[in-house]
Amino acid sequence: MTHSSGTTGAAGRANGSVGAKGPDELRRQIEQTRAQLGDTVEELAAKADVKARVHSAWDRVPREAVVIGGAGVAVVAAGVLVWRHYH
Repeated sequence: MTHSSGTTGAAGRANGSVGAKGPDELRRQIEQTRAQLGDTVEELAAKADVKARVHSAWDRVPREAVVIGGAGVAVVAAGVLVWRHYH
């Protein structure tokens, strides 16, 4: 069975093109695909870098919030200890 469609496969259909019109166009499409794949790999690597993501999230937390949160935990812990002592 022969395939007579003018498309070049999923990549050709994804961007609406019919296919390369010549060697220069094919080279341009290959370079464009390489750039897109490079961007995708970089995005996936950034998502997989848990240490960098945690560090980035920690940098967005205001230091005052950390101090207030720590003080709140200390007050609750002291309250629990006092409560347990009298009960």
